[in-house]
Amino acid sequence: MSRFFQVLLIVAVLFFGVLIGYGLRKGPPDAVFGQQKKILEALNTISALYVDEVDGQRLVDSGIEGMTQDLDPHTAYLKADQVRFSNSEFQGNFEGIGIEFDIVHDTLLVVTPLAGGPSESAGIMAGDRIVVIDSLSAVGLSPMEVISRLRGEKGSVVTLQIYRPYTSRMLVVDIVRDKIPTYSVDAFFMLDESTGYVRVSRFVATTANEFRNAMEKLLDRGMQKLIIDVRGNPGGYLDQAVEIADEFLPDGKLIVYTKSRNGGSDEMRYVATPGGIFEERKVMVLVDRGSASAAEILAGALQDNGRAVVAGELTFGKGLVQRQFDFEDGSAIRLTIARYFTPSGRRIQRDYSPGSEGREKYYQESMEGREGEKLFEASSGLQVESAVEGIAVYRPSPDPFKASGGILPDYWVVGQKIDDFYSRLLTQGVFDETALNIIDDPSTSVRHFSEDLQGFIRNYSEDEKVEYYLRKVCKEKGIAFDEAVFGRERKGIAIAVKSRIARQLFGIEAQIRVLAEESDKMLQFARDYISRDAA
Repeated sequence: MSRFFQVLLIVAVLFFGVLIGYGLRKGPPDAVFGQQKKILEALNTISALYVDEVDGQRLVDSGIEGMTQDLDPHTAYLKADQVRFSNSEFQGNFEGIGIEFDIVHDTLLVVTPLAGGPSESAGIMAGDRIVVIDSLSAVGLSPMEVISRLRGEKGSVVTLQIYRPYTSRMLVVDIVRDKIPTYSVDAFFMLDESTGYVRVSRFVATTANEFRNAMEKLLDRGMQKLIIDVRGNPGGYLDQAVEIADEFLPDGKLIVYTKSRNGGSDEMRYVATPGGIFEERKVMVLVDRGSASAAEILAGALQDNGRAVVAGELTFGKGLVQRQFDFEDGSAIRLTIARYFTPSGRRIQRDYSPGSEGREKYYQESMEGREGEKLFEASSGLQVESAVEGIAVYRPSPDPFKASGGILPDYWVVGQKIDDFYSRLLTQGVFDETALNIIDDPSTSVRHFSEDLQGFIRNYSEDEKVEYYLRKVCKEKGIAFDEAVFGRERKGIAIAVKSRIARQLFGIEAQIRVLAEESDKMLQFARDYISRDAA
C-alpha cells in the first residue's frame, strides 16, 4: 500500500473520529484523542506488517462496521452503492424504465408498468415476461441484478425481449429510460358504499402527497369511514408520517416527540396544524409485528389522541431517530441520535442488547414472537365477540405491556396458526408458480378476464386447475404433499393462488382486493367493526 493511500485512509478515519468526538464531546478530551490514536495505530500496524497485502478501504469499512455493530440494531454503516440505492428508494424517484416486477421460478415477471412511465408508454403490460435485457438473458437474475440492468441514466435506451403469455408472442421493445416516481400507497379503494381503504407500504418523500391524493379520490366516491393499513410497513421518513397524522388531528394536538442524550436541536415536538381533511370521521388503523418506526408513530399518534381504533398485533417496536452522515467517498453512517415517544409518553423502542448477538436476537424475536406477545398469552385480555369466523379478538390489558415497546392495539386479532405445509407453499413460491402455470395454460378461463378485474374478482374460480398445478409444482420442488392439510385449507389455498394470478395480471392493488374480499380476516374484522361501531 502506498504512503499516499495510507494518508488518505488516515484522513478518512480522522473524519470518523471527529464524528465520534462530537458525540462524546462531554467526555475528557484526552480520552477521546487516545481512542482516535489507537484506531490510527491499528490501521498503520496492519497496513505495514500484515503477512499479506491488505485492501485499505476494506479495513476502514470493516472498522466502521465493527463500531456500529456494538451500538443499537438500527445504527449502520452503508457503502456507497447502498447509499445510492437507499436514496433513490426513499427520495421517491429514480431513473429507469418504470416497472414493478416479481421473480417467479427464475422468470422475470412484470407486475405493473408504472402509470405514466416509459414502460407503459412502450406498451409493456402486466403479466409480460422479460426474457432478454440488452442481448443478455434475464433468466435466473436476482432482484438486485434486475435493478442494476434496468435502471440507468435518463435518455439512455434499454432493449427488452418480451414474452406475452396470452398471445404466445415474442416482442422486442426499445424503452428510453426516464425519471420514475416510486409509490408507497400500494392500494386504495372503497370496501363498500361508505368505507374507504388505503394501504401504505412505506414512508418515502412522496407518501403524504400520495395519501392525500388517494383520500381526495375516495372522498369523491362517498367515503365516510376509513381503514388505514400499515401492516408490514417498515417505516421511513418521519415528516411523512407526521403530515398524514396531521390530516386527522385538530390544531395543536401533539403527534410525536423525541428525547436525546444531548438535548437541544436533537429534541423535537411535532404538533398538528389547522385544516385536516378527515378530522371528524371514523378511522381504524391495521398493524402487525412488521409495522415499525414511522408506521408506529402514525398509529400511536391517532390512538393516543382518540382519533383511531388500532387493530392487529403488537407492533415491531422501532422508535429510534436516525441521522445520516455522509462521507466523501459516497458511503455513510446512519446513526441513532434520539428516541421517539407517543403523545401520552409511551416509549416506542423495545429493549435490545448491543453487539452482533444482541442484533440477531432482536430480529429473531420480531419473526418468532417477542416477549410482549408471551405476556399477552399469559395475561387476562378480554375476548370480544366477532362476526368474522377463523379469528379470536381480544381487548388486551395494557399493564403487562408498559415496558414492552411498540404500539399495543385496542383489538388484538389472533388468526389460526399457519401449519408447516402451508408455510412451505408460501415461502417457497409455490402459490406464485402455480399462478404462473395457470396463466400459461391455454385452456384456463383466466383469459376471459384479461381486461376485467371486477369480473375476475367476482367470478373466477378453477379449483381443479389449482390443485393440478399445485401438486405439479410441489413435485418439482421436492415438497411432500400433505393431503390432510390440503383438505382443510383447500379454500384458503385457492384464494392465495387467485390473489397471485390477480397480481400477475393486474398489479398489486388487484392482489390486495382479492384478499380483502375473500381471506383477509383482520381487514374483515376492521370492516365489520367500523361499520357497526358508533363511538
